[in-house]
Amino acid sequence: MLPSFRLKLQFYGEGRLPVTYREGLQAALYRLLPSPLGERLHDGGLLEGSRPLKLFVFSRLLGLAYVHEEKAFQVAGDVVLYFASALPEVLEGLVQGVWRKGGLTVHGLELELRGLEQVPLPATQEALEVEALAPITVYRTLEGSTQYYNPWNREFGPLVSENLNRKARALGLEEGRVSLRPLRVRPGHKRLERYKGTWVEGWMGRYRLEGPASLLRLGLLTGLGAKNSQGFGFVKEVLP
Repeated sequence: MLPSFRLKLQFYGEGRLPVTYREGLQAALYRLLPSPLGERLHDGGLLEGSRPLKLFVFSRLLGLAYVHEEKAFQVAGDVVLYFASALPEVLEGLVQGVWRKGGLTVHGLELELRGLEQVPLPATQEALEVEALAPITVYRTLEGSTQYYNPWNREFGPLVSENLNRKARALGLEEGRVSLRPLRVRPGHKRLERYKGTWVEGWMGRYRLEGPASLLRLGLLTGLGAKNSQGFGFVKEVLP
């Protein structure tokens, strides 16, 4: 059975983070998980076919201020992180780990835990409006070359649906078709972010999803698009 909630973690810190802080944040989250769960997820995850599935996703750190002159982010007080997973043991392990350590250390910056909240998933429904809290990245690899797609490209929605069905197969859930339509997305929502030396293209903005309720819930728990365990594709429902 899928979890019925995501985590909202509030931290306090003061200092700077590099624009590539996502790598350090991912590493810090792995360190919170108990052994051998953390190692299993890091090294392989839940396998379906030839590509690993880790089935968790996290948002950007919300509340940062960009310092243009330094090309870095300033942390000056409270910041918020959302975390979700389709695996109950991952959620439980993260909660235990963050309480035990009292926070996170990201690129040497101490983030002190100030609050932890379970955010319930919305009631079962077959249509959702969502806001991206981390860029949604959608691509194909063709003959060794990576082709990224934007939300207006006809490949974008079907690839999001295909990704959700791949996750559903790994979990033994029923498959189906999910449609995605950009609602409030403009060219300025494009993000190019560097992850371990590679540039990744993703898109923020607001979208409408329609499809089986179980797949929409899976999208809220594991993210939309690719590279979710690297911090891409976290979406949160927009309440009416």
